[in-house]
Amino acid sequence: MRRLTASQSVRSHRGGFTIVELMMVVGILLFLIATSAFVVRNIGNKAREKATMATIVKINGLVQNRVEAMRKALDSAKNQKQIESLIGQKYVSLVDANGAKYRSLPKPVVEILVRKDIFREQFPQYIEENSQINTAMQAQNGVTSGAVGSDTLTGDGGVSISSEYLYYVLTKHETYGVPPVGEDAFTASEVKDTDGDGLMEFVDGWGRPLRFYRWPTRVIRPEAGGIDRPFASVFFDGLPPASAAGFNEQDPLSVDPDDPQSRIEHENKRSGDLLISLFNTTVVYNTGEYATAGTYWLPLIVSAGEDGMLGLYEPHDETNCGVLAQRIPGTTDAVYDNITNHNQRAGGR
Repeated sequence: MRRLTASQSVRSHRGGFTIVELMMVVGILLFLIATSAFVVRNIGNKAREKATMATIVKINGLVQNRVEAMRKALDSAKNQKQIESLIGQKYVSLVDANGAKYRSLPKPVVEILVRKDIFREQFPQYIEENSQINTAMQAQNGVTSGAVGSDTLTGDGGVSISSEYLYYVLTKHETYGVPPVGEDAFTASEVKDTDGDGLMEFVDGWGRPLRFYRWPTRVIRPEAGGIDRPFASVFFDGLPPASAAGFNEQDPLSVDPDDPQSRIEHENKRSGDLLISLFNTTVVYNTGEYATAGTYWLPLIVSAGEDGMLGLYEPHDETNCGVLAQRIPGTTDAVYDNITNHNQRAGGR
């Protein structure tokens, strides 16, 4: 009887759990739950990144088709009369705004400015850049006068403006013979009205508006000064290194794609800085200015990525030169998960 009692007592004692053992089990369970949540979140973000890249690739293809078609049309013989007429009008506007000295500008230089004007009109970022498109957007969407492109009426501080204009241009506006693709070219996950103003915009995998910068020269030159390749490389893969230019050759990132022979720069030096006032040179952008002179650029479509932090001033922001994609001081780390039409991946580095 004593042995049986002792055996039962031992079994009873060994069948329980100590506080330490319970705490270990709870800790393991919490770790597994946290790990599972992290894995699920990571999988979800990867899916959103993939969806964002697919949307940006689609939009970029349409933009590039229009850019190429526009350039071919401007180079064709049948449009030379139109170009000649626009060049004449440009001379008049330059003289009226800046004085008779602008009559001395060489015709090829004025033609470069005319082509930039056409590009701006065909790919506006905000209300001041194409009043006809703005009016058409108002009429089609029933928006009250002045609401389109107004950051005070969109409910999101203007975050969606550039994306609204890009969506309208691609789906409802013809560009030099390239017809609009129509709204059915995009799915409900790629297009939304995030600010409730009656205008659709392109969105990323997180449902946030994409941003469009026509001349993102401040990504190449964040301030009025030297080129910042590391920062630019976050947005543009495969930028040519400075060493490729050699010691006696021009840096490739100092060449404007509209002006491969650097006519603007040469004429500006010859004329005593006559042209520099037409281009942006400060951290404030004035309506009608061209991009930072002598700087490489390509149209930029950007998603802020998982963290939702863009790291750039908004495309409608003139006060901080956001029109040209000026960086926001102190937020450089925010750009490393951005996804663009020129890096095609999350994590710029």
